[in-house]
Amino acid sequence: MLRSIQQLRETSPPAAMLAADGDQLALRGGGGEYFMPWHWHDCLMLFLPRIGAVDFRDETRKSGAWLSEDRFVVVRQSLAHQTAAARIGNSHLAIYASDDQLARIEARIGSLSRVRAKLDVPAFFAVTPEMRSLQSLCHVSETDDMASRAVQGHIAAALLIKCLAQIERSEQLSAACPEGHGEALIAEIKSFITKNATSDLPLDAIAEFFGLSRRHATRLFREKTSMSIAEFHERERVRQARDLLVETSLPVGEVAWRVGFESGSSLARTMRRVTGLTPTDVRKSMARTVKT
Repeated sequence: MLRSIQQLRETSPPAAMLAADGDQLALRGGGGEYFMPWHWHDCLMLFLPRIGAVDFRDETRKSGAWLSEDRFVVVRQSLAHQTAAARIGNSHLAIYASDDQLARIEARIGSLSRVRAKLDVPAFFAVTPEMRSLQSLCHVSETDDMASRAVQGHIAAALLIKCLAQIERSEQLSAACPEGHGEALIAEIKSFITKNATSDLPLDAIAEFFGLSRRHATRLFREKTSMSIAEFHERERVRQARDLLVETSLPVGEVAWRVGFESGSSLARTMRRVTGLTPTDVRKSMARTVKT
């Protein structure tokens, strides 16, 4: 089934669309049980997971590939593919660029011949921190405000250029085949914990949510991350607490409560053990940084 850039523009919810001009389109997607059956486009597509892994399949491979949050895939026009979220709650960004749009970019930044040479088949590339930041900004505000949407459109256009630059200068990543499901599953578990870090997350509940036995979840997570699920949960709470300490003037006790600790002293003990710093140290460090 052909899903042209024009069809996507006409049928997608307005709140999901960014950079919706004649030759480029960026769409926020996911949610629920995301599944997009076999289709192809009349333009280049770049697909960037934001939350959760995606099972990506295309006509050039006998089996699927797991697309996790640390990478993106680029698919040339007219090549059939299918995408499905590994778990409920997926979020992603898809960017579509026509030949005319690519020609304009080429006129501005130089030849894209080395990019095109890598696109005979769908190719996977690493997401850089800068790209991740731009992608996050595309999801900051899903509003109909004209100014906000215009800004997000420019951000999506910048992200497209960053993706093309990454394709040109970096090596392709090997596709995470079904045998690599473990890595994608761990990415899912980590995303789930990050999203729910302020809540109590019993190991049995996590294992049941992901359809795993307690033993398998524990073994797989430690094998892939060199830490236990409980340790990752604790570190994520500390990270979120540190962000609040830096970004707000909330009392330490309030910060502790917001990220799931029983008290400010409990947060302080855990933060010192994990990072070597106390909440007071974090705020003193922030104050010194501001002064300099």
